[in-house]
Amino acid sequence: MPTHPGGGHVGNRHLTAYLEHKYVPQGKGTTSNTMEYAYDDWCVSELARALGKTDDHKTFLARSGYWRNIFDAKLGFIRPRKPDGSWVEPFDPYRTRGFVEGNAWQYTWFVPQDVHGLVAAMGRDRFVQRLNEGMTKSEVTRFNAPHDRMASVPINHGNQPTMQVAYLFNYAGAPWLTQKWSRAILDKYYGHTPVEGWPGDEDQGQGGAWFVMSAMGLFQVDGGCRVKPIYEITSPLFNRVVLHLDRRYYKGKTFVVEAQNNSKDNVYIQSAMFNGKPHNRCWLYASEVTGGGTLKLNMGPKPNKAWAVDGPPKAN
Repeated sequence: MPTHPGGGHVGNRHLTAYLEHKYVPQGKGTTSNTMEYAYDDWCVSELARALGKTDDHKTFLARSGYWRNIFDAKLGFIRPRKPDGSWVEPFDPYRTRGFVEGNAWQYTWFVPQDVHGLVAAMGRDRFVQRLNEGMTKSEVTRFNAPHDRMASVPINHGNQPTMQVAYLFNYAGAPWLTQKWSRAILDKYYGHTPVEGWPGDEDQGQGGAWFVMSAMGLFQVDGGCRVKPIYEITSPLFNRVVLHLDRRYYKGKTFVVEAQNNSKDNVYIQSAMFNGKPHNRCWLYASEVTGGGTLKLNMGPKPNKAWAVDGPPKAN
């Protein structure tokens, strides 16, 4: 791939190797690009589906599953693989090279296009336990990699590969842990002084956008790129949020999120009502949000482990 006159590189540098091997092998590129390309392919597949281009949809959807080719089911991690298909040894999920601004531990969770598939591949219990342990360990450093040592911690909210992970519990039947940890990141990662106001990499407003969305109690793990987008629900920071919808683009006038009994301790959703009816989903279709209405969340100090355990629907 030619070097751009302004510096850096143009295009997907390791795409040829990715298409040849159905993953990016060691020596032909960075392992983490397999994960990045697979997500990109899914986005294209959804665009093709929306346009009615069936063949293109099938082609790119198949490629979006290439992350499985570097997933070691025994260990439950993605890991570097050689061109002949053998694993790179020795392997350490924190220190083995091949990952841009991250490590194997962090990039294993980067399957926003198929979280259901990752839960199944890893096993639900191991998925929840490992991710919960990672959040617990990373809370000590405010969910941030100290001194930009991005591969030194399980969860680094200061960089893209693991900014979505707090929401993955929604897909594994444990939405109360999404509520717990997304609220913890809001409280501990973000500050308001020159020293602690922005401890990580903002990157085109992503860090601020995460705060704004999560503070409202809404998020999109897959970037909103599915044909029928959804918003996931979590513990709001604010007691009441009103979104004024532009009538040129949306049917609704306002969308309101109300968190009753909300406090620093009452971070768990006990029950929910949407437009006056009981709501037992930890998600809403985007069309339900833009159609206008009110989402009322009843908050409490202990998790309600019976609420919304089915998780979001699959995209395809």
